[in-house]
Amino acid sequence: MDVRNTTEAFLKALKNTYFSNSAKVTTEYLRGECRLLSFLSIEPKRRYQSGELAKHLGITTARIASTLNTLEKKGFIKRETSPEDKRRVYVAITEEGFEYIERKRENVCVFFDRIFSELEKSECDEFIRLIEKIADIGENNSK
Repeated sequence: MDVRNTTEAFLKALKNTYFSNSAKVTTEYLRGECRLLSFLSIEPKRRYQSGELAKHLGITTARIASTLNTLEKKGFIKRETSPEDKRRVYVAITEEGFEYIERKRENVCVFFDRIFSELEKSECDEFIRLIEKIADIGENNSK
């Protein structure tokens, strides 16, 4: 197997998918503000410090600060100062933020529902198996 040709074919397919109008809903969901809200929505009652968010999402603290400022203005997150230590500020998703990201998630589900409805069950199962395997390989190689 020529690994480089496989990589190039994959990148071409990924690029064609990423830049297509039909996939806009998924690319928007996976980056920027939506990515941060999606992360916060996993455990909506949990509070994080901005440094924790930067570490979990693999982005700079400056980028997190900018994104949090925007999300706070929109009412999608709230910041709370720790009563024990005024230097500690915690971030949590608001009900409005949770509802917003759930609507975005539903749009992504509708997009993939259409795609998976065109595939055989065995193709869907194989696709999911391969995505999980790729994620595991990526995770193991990043350690």
